[in-house]
Amino acid sequence: MQLSMEVFEENRKVLLRTNNRLNDIKSIAVETEEIGTAIVQELGEQRHTLSGARDRLEDIDNTRLSSHRYVSAINRHVLQDRILLILIIVIEVCTLIGLVYVKYIEK
Repeated sequence: MQLSMEVFEENRKVLLRTNNRLNDIKSIAVETEEIGTAIVQELGEQRHTLSGARDRLEDIDNTRLSSHRYVSAINRHVLQDRILLILIIVIEVCTLIGLVYVKYIEK
């Protein structure tokens, strides 16, 4: 009888240790699940932030392209204005030379 009591007591201790380990494992599993949930939520927030940043970058790129087109058009107009100004100066110089020739040299 003594031997069966000792075996029973030893089995009870083993069961208690096993139960304690299972409780520890359960606590670790719950903590791991909470950490995982927090990570998933943070990743969702980061995804939302990155998506908004991507949209803003696309808007900025579209604005940059529009600005580039406007600047190119302005540069074309500036070049046309310079050519026209040079042409007017050449015509005025030719007219001035013609007037000087007619007024002073032709006499």
